[in-house]
Order: sequence, then C-alpha cells, then structure tokens
Amino acid sequence: MPFEIKACSIDEMRRHPTLKDRTQAKVKVMLREVRSRETFDHDLTLKVWANTDDKMTPAEVKTALLTKAAHILKRTVTVAELPVDADGGVGKPTLNG
Repeated sequence: MPFEIKACSIDEMRRHPTLKDRTQAKVKVMLREVRSRETFDHDLTLKVWANTDDKMTPAEVKTALLTKAAHILKRTVTVAELPVDADGGVGKPTLNG
C-alpha cells in the first residue's frame, strides 16, 4: 500500500449549533504516499461529525470522531489507489482497497 498515516489529531471540536446530539470536528491527518522511489507528504483536514450525547466521556467522543475520520480516510485512499490506464479508464479496486 503506497499510503501511510504518519499523524492524526482532532482540531476544533465543538457541538453542532442546532443538532444537540451531534459533535463536529476537524481532524488533521498527515499522510505519506510512496510511489516508485519518491515520497510525498499530504496534510489533510477532514470535517467529521458523530452522534454523541451528554453521557459520553470526552474520550468516547474523541473515539467516535476518529472512527468517522478513519472511514472517510479509507474511502479516500481506496479511490486514490484505483488503477487508471493510458486512455483514462478506471479499473476496479484492488484487494488492498
């Protein structure tokens, strides 16, 4: 797999202004891409939300937000790894995706 997560952190976590059972956050991710002999670092900011309630601990809220970010990141990386031929045709996902 040519992508590796180097760092991940929650930034700007807050309750949704109108939906009381929802928490929003920006998750910063540093992703390293390795292609041939070149390495590229990508800094991503993912806007995520999770359904939460007042009974949840701060750790549970953070886990819910990071889980949502992981799902988004997996879809993003899967699409980025799709093979594209010389004519611009997109292939099917690999077993890694």
